[in-house]
Amino acid sequence: MAANMTIPKNTREAWIVLAEVSKYMQTIEYKELADEIAKITHEPPPAAVSLGVPLGYIRDSICRERNIPWLNALAVSKETGLPGDSFLPHGSKLKPEEEFLWWRGMVLQVHAYPWEVLSLDELGLK
Repeated sequence: MAANMTIPKNTREAWIVLAEVSKYMQTIEYKELADEIAKITHEPPPAAVSLGVPLGYIRDSICRERNIPWLNALAVSKETGLPGDSFLPHGSKLKPEEEFLWWRGMVLQVHAYPWEVLSLDELGLK
């Protein structure tokens, strides 16, 4: 992660919630994620649509940088039970059926990963 990169608002809180959700081998809907973030920040819940920015940061600047499973894979739409269009990095060339399989595989990796070994401090999220 670049030293001068600004961490998007709610990234730390989203990480905390997603790591907790992973312990129970579940996914979480965007609205539920927003509500859980609000419990941590003691502020009104962020708009669910705004979570793409911190989730993208988690994917690209934390998980991909460290070659670990993409924790953001646990955030899904209430309507479909799947992640939104921005789950994969911009420019991805996967077909829809390949994207679904990629996501399912990533969720399994996320659930298997020992998230508790990573501290917020070492992730730059203190």
